[in-house]
Parts: sequence; C-alpha cells; structure tokens
Amino acid sequence: MNRNVQLAVAAFVVIAVAAFGITGVALLLTDDEPTDDDVIVDLPDIENPQYDADRVTSDRTPGTADIEMSSVATEKTVVVHAGSGLTQRDIAPLVNALIANGHEIELVGPTFQDDFVEPVPVFESDAAAQQGQPDDFDEPGVEELSEVGEKLEDAHGFVSLGVDSYEDEEREAIAEFVEDDGHVVMGIDPDQEFSMGGGLSDTFSALGAFTEPGYVYNLEENDLNYQRIYATPAGDGELTAGVGEVVFDTATPVQTANPAEVLEPLDGSELSTTREETDKPVLVRDGGVALVGDTGFMTPENTQRADNDQLVSNIADFLVESDRVVEDDDDEDDEDNRIPDDDDEADDDDDEVVTVAVGPDGENVFDPAVIEIEPGTTVVFEWHSDGHNLVPVFQQPDDLEWEGVEEIQDEGYVHEHTFEEDGIHEYVSEPHEEEFMFGTIIVGEPELEDEPP
Repeated sequence: MNRNVQLAVAAFVVIAVAAFGITGVALLLTDDEPTDDDVIVDLPDIENPQYDADRVTSDRTPGTADIEMSSVATEKTVVVHAGSGLTQRDIAPLVNALIANGHEIELVGPTFQDDFVEPVPVFESDAAAQQGQPDDFDEPGVEELSEVGEKLEDAHGFVSLGVDSYEDEEREAIAEFVEDDGHVVMGIDPDQEFSMGGGLSDTFSALGAFTEPGYVYNLEENDLNYQRIYATPAGDGELTAGVGEVVFDTATPVQTANPAEVLEPLDGSELSTTREETDKPVLVRDGGVALVGDTGFMTPENTQRADNDQLVSNIADFLVESDRVVEDDDDEDDEDNRIPDDDDEADDDDDEVVTVAVGPDGENVFDPAVIEIEPGTTVVFEWHSDGHNLVPVFQQPDDLEWEGVEEIQDEGYVHEHTFEEDGIHEYVSEPHEEEFMFGTIIVGEPELEDEPP
C-alpha cells in the first residue's frame, strides 16, 4: 500500500470515529454482526415533567370560590382603576363581594362605566363586553379618561390593576391618599416592567415600592403551565391570613421598603432574566400599601383555584378597613345627631315602601342589588322579565321567616313583604345563580352571629 493510500485510510478512520464512535467504527471495519453485548449509543434519560399528561390537562372544576368578607365596616367607598387589557368580568369577584357587603364601588378607566350599583356578571357572552368595550361606550356617563384624584377624595380604598402610567397630578393624589391612611392595592404584569415610563415607576417610588424585570416560572411545581406559579406566605398577615397557596398567571418580583408580609414562590422557582432560582416575593404589603406582581389572580376562574378566593376576601377587607376620614363620614355623624323635624317624618313615611326590580331590561340582576331599610319597611319585588324566583340563601338572625318566592315567575308578577326585625337577608334567583344574580336586604342595625356563607 503506497503512502497516499495509507493517508486516505487514516483520514477515513478519524472521520468515522468522530461520527460513529469507536464501537461503531470497529463494527464498520469488520464483517461481524453486532451482538447484545455491543453498545452502539448510550442515550441519557430525559425527564420533562412539564409535559406530563396529567399536568397539562386543564381542570375545569378545580374547586369553588367562597369569597366571604369578615370586616364589620359599612358603607365604605373603593375606587378601582383597571388598565385597558382588563374587563369588568376580570374583577367581578372582588367587586361583587364589596357590593354584597354594602360598600360603594367606583370604577374608572376607558372601559368602565362611572358607577357600579349592581353586581358584575361573570359569564358574559356579549362580544363587546369580552373585548372590554360596553355597548354604550359613547353614551354619557362613561369616562374616557379617569379622574383618579377626584375619585380618591371620597374613598377609603384604592385598587390599581394593569395601569400603564399615572400623570404627575394623579401620582401626587395617590401618595396623599396613602398619607391620609387610605389603603392601596396595586397589581402589575411582568411586561409592564419593561415599559414603565409615563410615571408608573415614579408612582411606585412615591409609595416606597418597586418591581424587578422578568417573570417567575417553575418547571415542576405549577398550575397547568410553568408560568402559572404557586406562591405561599412567609408568616401571618392581613392579606395572607388563612392562605396556604395562591396561583398567579404570570408573576413579576415586587418589593417594598419595609414589607410587613409577603407571598413567595415555591422552592425551585426561577427568574426569567437570570435563569436562576429565586425566592423574591410576588406580593408584598408595607403598611397601607400592597403590591402584587400579577393582575389575573382575581378572575372568576382563578378564584376557584388554590386559596385565591381567600386572598381576594382578605383584600376586600383590607380595602374597607382603612382609617382614612372622609368628609361625608363627618356629615353622616352630624346628620345622626341632628334633631328631626316635620320634613324628616314625612321622608320616613315615603321610605316605608321600597321597590326592587327583578330582571329589569331583560338583565339577570336585581335593581337595586343591595338595600338598607328600617324595620317596618315593605319591600315590593316587581318582575320585569321571565324566569326568576327569590330564594333566601342566608338570613341572620336564624329565626327570621321570610320565605321569598320559590316558584319561577314571569314578567308582571309582584311579591311584597314587610321586614319587621333587624337582620340581613341574602337571596338569589336560582336560574341565574351562576351569573351572580344575588340581592341583599339589610334591616336596621343587625348584629352578626355567624359569617355569611
């Protein structure tokens, strides 16, 4: 064999070794068939738990959402400012809980009506509603730009979710609101961290809070996908009382100067910007300010998962438990201490009958959804559409005897009842219970023995 041929054979062997491995070359250069003892390729075992079938299959019925407020505060005002990516349905569980407990809600922003006087439906099929645009978007009474400062003057609590920016005047109003002992809950999505111009970062700075770039993920312990992480409280607190685990859709790390309580991601969670394990909190509270690194945790679906419903319940209590003094509060005290005159007695006579519309304009609601009356007042329920009943689901004290209307009735039907004793009556139209068609009657000044269901 001449030298050129030897070099060619040597080159072939080198290339074959690189491509197939030594064992493969040995087999290639011999006529022997491979045996069971011959190992051609030793592949490592690869585990991908995030792709397990039992983890990626969506659980449509993970549990029930039991949002129950324990606060004894009454007639407080909460302002809710939501970004353009959110709809009324996304915040319905929080709004409905506050309304059912006699508090006033003011929603501000480009996609919300000015005032809420009835619970928010949580199963909207209307295409415009799903896009966050009500049918009467151009009608009077809908604000294209929110006047946050004006709303906060008469408020006790403030919720901001997914808002991209605040102007200087609004930022100053929020900071002053906190200084006056108002309670604030602010939620932010991870993508907002990368576009925090226009005063949002300055707003957080004014509140002694800040966020960090990126989102937290967990490949092994998650809810349906790696970005839907679980978070747990580190200690006890107002917002985390009774909370074991919470599910966040996509959470960004948040922090305050002196956090009194936090929610931390489970062990093994990592930060997208570093790909390293992190225990940075995704919810913090410092005094009257709470910052949440997620905006989807209170949707109707998510409140059914883990302990999200308890977290929303705690947030509702937190918002109305502020010590902020509103001028209207003082006016009400003066009114209570004023000597009544003849005109007052005439007004009392006019208030002896109150009317509640059942299904007005074909909508599955009671209007008004919450009424406060004195003992001896007669409430007249007028059916404005078909297919409704009135079934009491909670009455306190237990010996109250209003039976409602159990049979389904149609338009034109009228039911009336005189409520003689102090108490609370919560009722529902059973055919539309899933649409949150609930009503509440508060008679006099009841003393709660047990919490509502």
